[in-house]
Amino acid sequence: MNDNTLQQLNPSWSELHAMILATSKQMKETDRRIKEIHEETGRYLKETYEKTEKQIQEINKNYGGFTNEFGKMIEDLCKPAALEIFKKEGIGIDHIYEGPRHGRKEEEEIEVDVLLCNKTVAMAVEVKTTCFKKDVDYFLKQMKRFKEIFHEFEGKTIYLAIAAMRFANGSDKYALRNGLYVLSPLSDGIFTLGKPNNRKEY
Repeated sequence: MNDNTLQQLNPSWSELHAMILATSKQMKETDRRIKEIHEETGRYLKETYEKTEKQIQEINKNYGGFTNEFGKMIEDLCKPAALEIFKKEGIGIDHIYEGPRHGRKEEEEIEVDVLLCNKTVAMAVEVKTTCFKKDVDYFLKQMKRFKEIFHEFEGKTIYLAIAAMRFANGSDKYALRNGLYVLSPLSDGIFTLGKPNNRKEY
């Protein structure tokens, strides 16, 4: 083995030091690049999230407006149909109540979508695009305080009905069991009536 080969196998301290410095410099460069990649990825994710969030908010805004308009359309269809149906049912309803349908007492707010009445009887109708059992429960809870908030109905008998374009998970049968009339659309604004065995009244 000659001296050159021996020197290659046993580098001097200066050569070893230079190798350590080069390796350290390379590691620092690698760390710097990794940090840059993390920062770039973070910025990209943040920008993507903000853009997506904005798009979701816009969709929700547009969808909410569409849902409100669709719900209003169902109410407008329901009013004359329900009036005619309950007249035939012999309940004695003779006109649509056009007064305020919002009320509040002790931080509890009540909204009735459609009110039909005569001098002694009123029919409160909840209108939904899709009805779930929880909607039936919430409507029943609200109506317990109906006369406390709408004093002009204190002397009337109040019956309840729920109308929807679609009844999910048997909510129509659930409403009937709880004493509500059920209005389901057929076509061209025509509704069919489901009658409870023991109608609820207030």
